[in-house]
Amino acid sequence: MVAASTTFARPLKVALVGVPGLGLALAVAAAVLGGFTVVDGWRLLLIPGCFAAVALAERFPVKIGPQQKINLGALPCLVVVLLLPSGIGPMTAALSVLVGNRFVHRSWTESVFNAGNVLAAGAIASLIGAIGATADVTRDVRATLAAFAYVAANLGLAVIPPSLLTGKPYLLLLRKAAVATWPASLTLAACAVTMAVLFVEAPLAAALPLVVLPMIYRMNRAIEAQARANEQLEGVLAAQRRFLTDVSHQVATPLATIMTNLSILRRANRGGPVEEAVADSVASAERMKRMLGRLRSLAHADEDVPLRRELVDLAELTADVVRAYTAQASTSGVDLVSVVAAPARVNADKDLLREAVANLVDNAVRVSPRGAEVKLSVERGLAGPVIAVADHGPGIEEDRLPRLFERFQRSDSGSGLGPAAPVRALPAQRLGQRARA
Repeated sequence: MVAASTTFARPLKVALVGVPGLGLALAVAAAVLGGFTVVDGWRLLLIPGCFAAVALAERFPVKIGPQQKINLGALPCLVVVLLLPSGIGPMTAALSVLVGNRFVHRSWTESVFNAGNVLAAGAIASLIGAIGATADVTRDVRATLAAFAYVAANLGLAVIPPSLLTGKPYLLLLRKAAVATWPASLTLAACAVTMAVLFVEAPLAAALPLVVLPMIYRMNRAIEAQARANEQLEGVLAAQRRFLTDVSHQVATPLATIMTNLSILRRANRGGPVEEAVADSVASAERMKRMLGRLRSLAHADEDVPLRRELVDLAELTADVVRAYTAQASTSGVDLVSVVAAPARVNADKDLLREAVANLVDNAVRVSPRGAEVKLSVERGLAGPVIAVADHGPGIEEDRLPRLFERFQRSDSGSGLGPAAPVRALPAQRLGQRARA
């Protein structure tokens, strides 16, 4: 596609003028060699049909993906190139494209370039394999080669302006364009050859390949509906991320004030009758602080945030987590222990990995009954180091185990954000997430 601007660099100007000029030269050569004689009078009806079909194709391009469209105008253009004389077919296709482009308000520069492209490709195809009064095996083969030559020439010329505009290598863009469009292009070429041969051999059956158009229409509707659903889902997820971020930030300031006042109150009532109540309040405030951290993790879980990888000593990491949760475990009457069966190090984001382990320990401490033991261990597994958290809580329902690490999944007896809160922030680390009841 050519930009609508009227200011172009010199190489691009040469291409914008040169391609239509090449098309005219090839069209003249095709007219001289192939002539203007129409074999059957009915074929002249293809001229207005081509104009109408190209205009409709320009107005209603077919989607073959969420961000990719294809213009079916190549189908009628190729049919007239194969069935009309070499002096008429390519020019009919080119003028149809020119009118169709202007019909959808493309610039004159782009419209003329596209018409010149079709004129050049059509002239080449017409010289290779225009179908005469009868079709035989040899002409069928030549018509097939002509259709493929049309597609190749059309694509090769269409890539020239983008290459000159962006400065990217021509062959690189050509390869990308070919990879993206070859299934649709070859399908259109095969369909055009089939219709052209049927027009000669069995005119009443020539329109049969068009029965796929209703299916294509329904596929387009489905693709458009899916695209709208994806946009709505992305909007919902973005709103969710904003909400979680706003909540965590809005609550953080008053929570910091509460924790400061509780610390002052705890020091003032050390040994007093309200010390235990203050200690419980401090533990609850600490828990809320950790929950806010997990909310922030959830808010950024779907964003492509680069990981700060480093060599992490798992013995030090688990010891750090145990120290952080010793007070909470003591308040809950739970014995929190750490066992390192074998020294181990992993290349990971230390902060995120610590958050994941801390969340599991927090869940285990909260659900374990008084007097129970929560064991955080580092073991050597078959596939590498394993961090395991074992508790004596109520367990997890079997049907929930496969979905345990999904967002907001938890057991019926649990509460909070669930184990996924920090784990969702670690997709690139490929954690081996396993849970047993």
